[in-house]
Parts: sequence; structure tokens; C-alpha cells
Amino acid sequence: MRHIVDNVNKLELTFKTIDLEGRIPGTDPIEFLSVEEPYREGRRYSPFVRVRYALNGVKQDKAFPMDVDKGIFLSIDDDILEERLRPIAPKIVEILQEHAMQQNVERKDSIRMTLKEHIEDISNQLKQNAFPNEAAVSFGIVLRLLEALGWPKFTPKVIIPEYAVEGQRVDFALCNPPGKPLVFVEVKQVGNLDGAEEQLFGYAFRRGVPIAILTDGQKWRFFYPIGQGDFRERKVYELDLIENNSEENSARLNRYLNYEAVQTGETVKAIEEDYKNVSQQRQIERRLPEAWSKLLQDEDEFLLETMIDKTESLCGAKPTTEQVLTFLKSLERKTVSDRKENSSYSDPNSRSKRAYRASSTTRKHQQTLIVTMPDGTKIDHHNAAQTFVEVIVQEVIEKLSPEEVTRIYPTIISTTPFPPDRVQQQHGQFHINLKNGTLAKKQILEKIANRIDINLQIDVVDKQ
Repeated sequence: MRHIVDNVNKLELTFKTIDLEGRIPGTDPIEFLSVEEPYREGRRYSPFVRVRYALNGVKQDKAFPMDVDKGIFLSIDDDILEERLRPIAPKIVEILQEHAMQQNVERKDSIRMTLKEHIEDISNQLKQNAFPNEAAVSFGIVLRLLEALGWPKFTPKVIIPEYAVEGQRVDFALCNPPGKPLVFVEVKQVGNLDGAEEQLFGYAFRRGVPIAILTDGQKWRFFYPIGQGDFRERKVYELDLIENNSEENSARLNRYLNYEAVQTGETVKAIEEDYKNVSQQRQIERRLPEAWSKLLQDEDEFLLETMIDKTESLCGAKPTTEQVLTFLKSLERKTVSDRKENSSYSDPNSRSKRAYRASSTTRKHQQTLIVTMPDGTKIDHHNAAQTFVEVIVQEVIEKLSPEEVTRIYPTIISTTPFPPDRVQQQHGQFHINLKNGTLAKKQILEKIANRIDINLQIDVVDKQ
């Protein structure tokens, strides 16, 4: 690239050089070396270029002038030479056009955000509570990600908002071919996902849509509506734009929503395959207790020998087969008991059973938290929520700047109130979300400790 001042017009021009060596057939004894295009302030200044050449292998100081717009060489006084150069000019024009197109593509690629960068930017905005309602989530997150995934948002009947389904409306119908819904997307306010699955399933099932998505912008739940079982069993995957790795989120969004893959049918194949894998894993989990019971009933020799050998290696004494069997069967009884309790909680008709257990003297003890702080002191309130709040106040709110506090765990600590249906407690300018069980509170505190790099020992214990 060379800079030259045009003293006549008082212009500073930049000449960009495009290599021609080996790209243009020579016309003996002429070899074409390069083209010099004049630019001013980043734009091509004129259609006139200079074509550098060598004669008998010697590079010449002079250049052939050429008009790119007309595709002809200029000021060639020799008629024979002009005749020989005439078919060369269009080939040079073609090379210059290819070069310009390539430059344009590279320029666009350099300024286009990748899907991963969009996800990271949205994640940061979610942490700052930048999406206060469904409309903000729809336009600021959903449509933005769809565009990054290649969806043509201005093409009619491809992305249809407020799609009518038997007197109801789903927020977005994504269509392929245009006008035929392939994906339904239902959008909720951040933090308000629970309870909306059945409504979305009703829409998707009635239209035979193979992919249904429920999102509040942060969490995305992907369903395969035409599978078997209730909506919980047809959930294929859930991603979280804050909690999950951005590369993992990018890969999963591409797997289920990339527009090119939608057009080829790959997305439907992918979600069907993942649904089958998830269903298979659920079947395995259901059958494991049965397999365990079968091993005990058959008094499997390998299992018994393994337990006997391991016990002997730990204490130096060899247990009897009867001792091992008695222990294993006690585990089996506990497994059956736990399974029955879990199944009753998942049964929508089991309220009376839960009410009975709550009043029974044999009911399960309520639990609380004991947290050992970095300095060794313990926080141990009778109520797990009080312990939860005190740890957050001491280690987060009182030690970090307000900006840092809001980035630690936005769905738990916020400067704006949480929805009215959530149990929450205010401390100064911050609201703390308490709508989580004791085990969930333990996991949240562990994540917070990891993010601020402190050591907390957190134990869940039965209330006395």
C-alpha cells in the first residue's frame, strides 16, 4: 500500500496493490504482476487503475493504464499491442471484483458478533436486571438470538409473533416452510417459568409441532411435544444463560434452533434423538431399584463376595454372608420407602397423603442449615432462611460494592423487588429471594462461596 499526494488536486491518495502473478496468462514477452487501485478515505477514488508488468522478465517502471468500469486498457499507441491486451482487461476486472467481494465479506465478519458473544452480552445484561417484562425478553433476547442463529426476521411468515391457536396465542411460531409452524416459543418474564408448560403443550400438541420452547430469557426449556408421557417426561434439555457455560449454551441453541439446520430437518432429528436418550436414561433410573432388588433376592454371589472382601480390607475382619445380606436388605427397604415417598409427592392427587404425613408422629423432620464461616464461627438459626440471609449479608452485601453484589447471583440478590409470589427479605437496598428449599439454599450458598472465593462449610441438619 502506497500513499501519494496529487499536487494538482491537492488530494492524498492510497494505492492498494492486488497481486496478479500467476493469475493472468502471459502474452509473451509480457507478464502481468499487479494492479494498483487509488483509494481516498477508505473508498475507491476513480475507475482508473495501473497494471504493473514485466517485459522479458524485467519489471518495468511504467504501467498500463486501465478503465475498470469499461474493462479496457487506455492510451495504448501500438495497435498490435492493444489487440493482444484487449482479452486480458476483462480477466483483470473479474479478479478485482472477486477481491472486492472477499474484502466485503471479511469486513462484515469482523464486525458481526458470534452467537457466543451475543449470549455473553445477554448474560451480563440479565445480571443487571435489564429485562423487566415479557416484551423486553422477547425483543431483547429471543429475537436477538434468533437473528444470530440465522433466522430471517424480516421474511414474512417465517417468524410469526402472537400466532393464533384455537382462540389462544403463542408468543412466536417459527416456520419452515413459511407459514407452517415447526417451533413454538412461549416467553415469560424473567423468573416466572414455572406453571407455563401445560399451556405451551396444549398449543404444540394441537398443531403437531415437534419443538416447543419455554423461556424467560435466562432459562430455556426445550420439549419434544409429540413424544410420550406428560410434559415433564418430554422435556429434553434446559439451559441457563447465566449459570451454564456460554460455549455449551451456544452449541445447544445451534443444535435446536439454527435456521440452516431447521431447513435441512437436522433440528427435528436432533431433538428426537435427544428425547429418546433422555427417555432411556429415565427408564434406567426407574429400573435400577428393581435390578438392585433382584440381586438381593437371588443372593448374587459376586455382589456378596465383593462386599465381604471390601469389608475385610477395611477392618481386617471378615463378615458372614448373613451379615452382608441383612445389611443390603436394610438398604433395599430404605430405597423402597424413599421411592414411595417421592412418588407420592409427584402424584397430583397425593395432597391428602401429604397432609396425613404432616400430622403423623412419624413424619420426616424439617431441616435447617448450619454454616461454618471462614473465621470458624457458626451461624445456626432454627429457620434455614435466617441462616441463609445472615450469610449473604455478612459475606456479600457488607463486604462487596453494590455493583459487585448485583453480579454475584442476580436471581437471588437484586436491587429491585422480586415478583410478589416470591418469599423475599429486604436488607438496605437489596432484596434477597427466599423461594427455595433448604437443600437449594445450601447449593446457592456453595455457588456464592465459589464466586467470591471463600470457604464455607454448609451442613443440612434435622431440626431438633
